[in-house]
Amino acid sequence: MSKRLKIILPVFVLLAILYVIIAARPLSPEIQFIPVWTVDLEAYTKSDSPDFSPEDFENAVSFKMGQTLGYFTPEGKILSYITFPYKATISDESYTLYGTSSYEMQILSPSSKEIGKIQATGFPYFTQDRKFIFLPGGSSFAKLDETGNLQWKYEGFSPITAFSSSKTGTVAGFANGTVLGFDNEGNITHNYNPGGSAYEVIYGAAISESSRFIATLSGQDGQRFVISKKSGSDYGSHTSIVFYKSMEQEVNRQVLIKFSRDEKKVFYNNATGIGIVSTKNFKNTEIPVKGKILSILESENGNEIFVLSKDQNTYTVSTIESFDAFGGSFSFDAESACIAVKGNSLFVGRDGKISRIDIIHR
Repeated sequence: MSKRLKIILPVFVLLAILYVIIAARPLSPEIQFIPVWTVDLEAYTKSDSPDFSPEDFENAVSFKMGQTLGYFTPEGKILSYITFPYKATISDESYTLYGTSSYEMQILSPSSKEIGKIQATGFPYFTQDRKFIFLPGGSSFAKLDETGNLQWKYEGFSPITAFSSSKTGTVAGFANGTVLGFDNEGNITHNYNPGGSAYEVIYGAAISESSRFIATLSGQDGQRFVISKKSGSDYGSHTSIVFYKSMEQEVNRQVLIKFSRDEKKVFYNNATGIGIVSTKNFKNTEIPVKGKILSILESENGNEIFVLSKDQNTYTVSTIESFDAFGGSFSFDAESACIAVKGNSLFVGRDGKISRIDIIHR
């Protein structure tokens, strides 16, 4: 070996070592799905059920699959398993069963104790601690208190085609392309048309937790996704469109839209999967998802978004991390399915069975 090579070789080795030390970065943790338990709902019988504590019902998780609904605990105790012949709506706080022409509907707690009654004809809708009823004719709705009494009512003339609520407000979209936002007292806080389409109809709508933002998917022959923002908190403040995106492929069905709890992003179903828009810089990202999106749920820590979609008889659960990172998915065939989130655990229902899957990063 030449004298020159003896000098140069150690220098290169030293530089390589320094590069590895300086450039090395720890690998980001990968998401892992850890199965915890699976319970068979059809094996549940009320007579064989043990006595449950009040804490079990306070921590109850609701499910609805096909013509069945009920509650369970995060530990896998089945609190109730109920079949219904026609229609039902359920949240973690309460549920009701109803028919096509019910004039009185019981509101029941997770322990099946009566909370109140809805003394009206229509189609009730429960979400979290909020209760609504869509009135006959399809163009009017009312907000109810926890016992079923009417708090306020909106009566319109155009069919309601999209609906959503948050802690501070409610949004309704109509077949004529109008979007109305309401506060918790029923006052109209937003009133506008997204426009931009030959045939205006609102296919999906969502309102953020503070009611500052509303997002919609609307129209045919020029379908667009629109985010509007309210300039102030007073009733005279202006609602302005701050983002819109024209759809290259259009859908002609109702779609799901949802804001994250911190209002930093909004998720919407489009023709190819799920779109994600930042409400800070209005960056738009799209992630392919097969089929129609049925649920969009956020983990308690806000680090993951879980998406349930259906393509024919195949259901897929997809995970989105951070803003727009696809974390993975799994699929299964079923007649009916649902997902729920409690803490940082994901619960997946499939044809009479429910499984708990914990999410960890390694």
